[in-house]
Amino acid sequence: MILTIFAAKPIQIMNTRFFSMVVIAIFSCFAASAQNSYRYSVDLTKPVKDELKIELLAPRITKPVILFYIPKIVPGTYTNSDFGKFVHNIKAFDKAGKALSVTAMPDSNSWQIKKANTLYRVEYTVEDTWDAAFKHGVYEMAGTNFEENKNFVLNTCGIFGYFEGMKKMPFELNFTKPAGFYGSSGLVPVNISATKDVFHCDNADHLYDSPIMFCIPDTTVLKVGVTDVLVSVYSPKKLITSKFVAQNLENLLNAAKNYLGGKLPVNKYAFLYYFNSEQPMVQGQGAWEHSYSSFYSLPELPQDRFISKVVDISSHEFFHIVTPLNICSKEVREFNFNTTILSKHLWLYEGSTEYDAHHTQVTQGLISSEEYLKRLSQEILVSRKYYNDTLSFTELSLGSADKHKEQYGNVYQKGALISACLDIYLEKLTEGNYGLHNLKHDLSLKYGPTNYFKDDELFDEITKLTLPEVRMFFAKYVEGNEALPYETFFGMAGVNYIPKREVTAFTIGGISIRPNEQGKASVAGVAKMNEFGKKMGYKTGDVLLSINGEEVNAVNFPTLAAKFTATAKEGDTLSVKVKRNEEELMLAAPVVKITKTEEYVLEFDAAADAEQLKIRNAWLNTQCGK
Repeated sequence: MILTIFAAKPIQIMNTRFFSMVVIAIFSCFAASAQNSYRYSVDLTKPVKDELKIELLAPRITKPVILFYIPKIVPGTYTNSDFGKFVHNIKAFDKAGKALSVTAMPDSNSWQIKKANTLYRVEYTVEDTWDAAFKHGVYEMAGTNFEENKNFVLNTCGIFGYFEGMKKMPFELNFTKPAGFYGSSGLVPVNISATKDVFHCDNADHLYDSPIMFCIPDTTVLKVGVTDVLVSVYSPKKLITSKFVAQNLENLLNAAKNYLGGKLPVNKYAFLYYFNSEQPMVQGQGAWEHSYSSFYSLPELPQDRFISKVVDISSHEFFHIVTPLNICSKEVREFNFNTTILSKHLWLYEGSTEYDAHHTQVTQGLISSEEYLKRLSQEILVSRKYYNDTLSFTELSLGSADKHKEQYGNVYQKGALISACLDIYLEKLTEGNYGLHNLKHDLSLKYGPTNYFKDDELFDEITKLTLPEVRMFFAKYVEGNEALPYETFFGMAGVNYIPKREVTAFTIGGISIRPNEQGKASVAGVAKMNEFGKKMGYKTGDVLLSINGEEVNAVNFPTLAAKFTATAKEGDTLSVKVKRNEEELMLAAPVVKITKTEEYVLEFDAAADAEQLKIRNAWLNTQCGK
């Protein structure tokens, strides 16, 4: 079914059982012969024990011996996944069907093929990562899922390989699919029918940047300016619909368009959501960003209780259309999938993206300035309490897959705070006329989706676009090991930084929470439990099932806890259902305020002067004044 989409409004929501772009067969630009392209075929109607058979008609090879690779690592994951461990029974044949010698190499991700100059066809099987029976290091949102007649999550890095020295050749992907299935992707299919879909990719980078999800479709299309945005949902219990998700993404996408100057830098974008209802969950919870799409693995919960978390996660991933799509180094643009060579600029790729995701919401009026300060405060708390605050951020980036992998989570905390401080500093230096979004716009114009910067030269290039003081900022707080002086930078915008203070407030009980294997909120410890927590009677290992009747898990626990503490009154009763040693119990106690210590607080200074208010207004797009 072809949709005709009219842009009568900035964003128009249209629902369809099948989403399809106008299919244009550009065969003149993509030669589909085995001489100059990879031609893959996959039959999704015939999985065997969570395995698919993959067939490849190989491009022409002139070398007598060549290596066939499955990726070890892919962009945006910062971990060595070794997808080759899921590939089995690789066989190679010449055009006459004669078998060629294939030898597995010690790295688990490559195979040597002899007489490769006669190679015609390669075949192998691949098992999905989500159901793997062995321990592995795959970033699970970059993994694969083969559920016969239900769902196929095809992160292409876990399925398709390439030949040594031949990454830049085009790929053709031919899928035979079950009746009624639709392949959701940021790719535009060149051929689509009831039983078969065909996609083309320019090269290996494009291939591994393009996840595809096949299932009975629940899709909604948003028109954002000139950009078609596909929202595709797989929700086995039908608790979440694409229409509902799209409606709640609408304001965010419109705000993102305005934040980026009135136009999105892509013609098509796809949000692919897999909501998991299995217990225990077979994979982790989170997302993986791409240039033209993002894939999400999240728990299946009632949509009205969970949608705010979905929107927050989606906001971060969506802003990767700026970094690294339009701003990145050679290490990212021409990624080495089988040798771990990372860029030093995670502060930009992940940190500034996380910053943009929330800064957009406050500058476009989706959240209050006070709520925004709370989010920044939480980032400071996590960064300073749980990570090495004086580790050079460029060193962290370079070692994020190995040496400093335990510090990687700080890219979403301190990485965003680096951007916040840099943004305020730029506004201060330019008297409110140039901020971080202006800088990223200028960097996008300078580099764009086809060029890249040299990793060691980015700070100097930014300095050329701004001021010498900015180079010192990077030298001290990004390359160097000096902690960010939050009181200085936030003070420029009339925001007080309070390292510690005593307050009285309502609490859940002062318990420590961590996710268990099922994604539930589990009580990790009661050593710091306050008096109210003792009255509630929590014990280590309790699994929280509901808070005042609302279902709770590890993802929405912070939201429900914040809702309780914000609305509770003296005399109310807190009721928490827990599972303890296979028995369900109801814990309850009258609500009371507890004296507690608050750390790393940001608050607006009521005595801010005119200069500080000018910077604050420019930073937050507000109209404060005296």
